[in-house]
Amino acid sequence: MAHDAPEESATVKVAAHPAKRPANHWWKPDEPRPPQRTVASAAVTTSVGLAVLAAVGALTHQTALVPPLAASMAIVTATPQSPLAQPRHVIGGHMLSCLVAFAVLALGWHGPWAAAVAAGVACGLVLLLKAAHPPAMATAVMIMLTRPPVIPFVPLLAIGAALLIGVQMVSARLQRQMYPTSWW
Repeated sequence: MAHDAPEESATVKVAAHPAKRPANHWWKPDEPRPPQRTVASAAVTTSVGLAVLAAVGALTHQTALVPPLAASMAIVTATPQSPLAQPRHVIGGHMLSCLVAFAVLALGWHGPWAAAVAAGVACGLVLLLKAAHPPAMATAVMIMLTRPPVIPFVPLLAIGAALLIGVQMVSARLQRQMYPTSWW
């Protein structure tokens, strides 16, 4: 009877405790910090833009506009050179999302599930039309959850988005910078 040779097993040594990653590994340490002037300008411009927007929202009782436009203001002031911060994306993204949300409401749908559908359709539409602006999806959600009247909501949304662009334009001019980098 032939004896088979015992198989050799490959032994892999596994450390009992894997090497710890540095606590700041997720952060890019080689990424330069923006200049202090840029940080200060973004902070002041964001505050001014949102103060104007909050005042308009309070006066018109349309405070649902504030959260999505606040996110837009942060993008516009912190990354003014980004395509997402350009007027076509800011104004176009919010208005297209608004259109989609009111269309979904017109179908008789409302609530959280309808908000998810509206935001998804709006996302696809703004990408298709090259007007992507992520905070605009929040506009669709806010419309679906609060069901505001079309008038005055739509004009106020357009005015609010234009105000944010205008505030950043003034800030950029004061700093002798160029904004917007493109309109369309």
